[in-house]
Amino acid sequence: MSSLQITSPTRIIQLGILLLVISTSPVRAQPTPGAEVNSPGPFWSLSGSLAEQFDSDFDTQGSYSVSSLLLRASVAQPVSRKTILGLSLSYDLLDYEFSDDVVLESASPWDRVHGLNLSLPIIRRVNEKWTMLVGPSIGSYGASGATFGDSVTWGVVFAATYAFQPDRKLGFGAGVFDRIGQTRGFPFISIDWRLTERLRLTNPLTVGPTGPAGLELAYEIGPKWELGAGGAYRNIRFRLDERDLEPNGIGEQRGIVTFARLMHTFNPKLSLVVYTGLVLDGELRIEDEDAQRRRTVGHGSAPLLAISLSGRF
Repeated sequence: MSSLQITSPTRIIQLGILLLVISTSPVRAQPTPGAEVNSPGPFWSLSGSLAEQFDSDFDTQGSYSVSSLLLRASVAQPVSRKTILGLSLSYDLLDYEFSDDVVLESASPWDRVHGLNLSLPIIRRVNEKWTMLVGPSIGSYGASGATFGDSVTWGVVFAATYAFQPDRKLGFGAGVFDRIGQTRGFPFISIDWRLTERLRLTNPLTVGPTGPAGLELAYEIGPKWELGAGGAYRNIRFRLDERDLEPNGIGEQRGIVTFARLMHTFNPKLSLVVYTGLVLDGELRIEDEDAQRRRTVGHGSAPLLAISLSGRF
């Protein structure tokens, strides 16, 4: 069991679980690299999600929970037979509840965190097999009252995908992000691979500032029903406000997200997904204004429940 520390290595709690689970929308934020484009577009996608991460006990004392609202909107426009330009906007509202007996040394827990992110993916089909993706993004993550200019994050994702067959694609990429006092890079695998007529292996979400895309197995149980299960590593950093006992400091969460989902497709344009899962190995970290660690605390596994409605047109 880890304990709250003033000078321990950087660790955090896992609200990324909510971000992961919610952003695993059945409608992609942009066309899958390597996908065929048969109409001039533009292609629009909208989704809204609600999630609840239930009470989880800290290793020291006290507990917390998180309620989330996540909104996504995107458009993709083919500009030639080989190139697609995209635009994606997301907004996250994360509402924290800490128990009265929480012990975080001298730091005041925050209440709400707002996340806004804009990405501009460019997809280029090199030939019948290879597709390239470049996705720059900029956003802001901050607790209520935090200064917008101090909450800005930005980065870029690069990926190359090879299509062995139309329904068997494998790619490799890397993401680099400047995230409020921390520059982070990570490799990832991009996959969309049909194992059988009904079973496929894929990435459940879009690569971004909160981490790589994870892996998911999805099974079609009927014409309008699909089961899925998977996991990913997520983390999120956000600026604290000046009223906190760590003025203008930085909060961060990280952990492993595991989930199962059931999707119902009402028609080709509208889908509803219900998720359940667990936050594993979660930690919460607080840093000062200069991104120097002040304290770290772990928490036990936390159950979660989420629902997402997605449409495209």
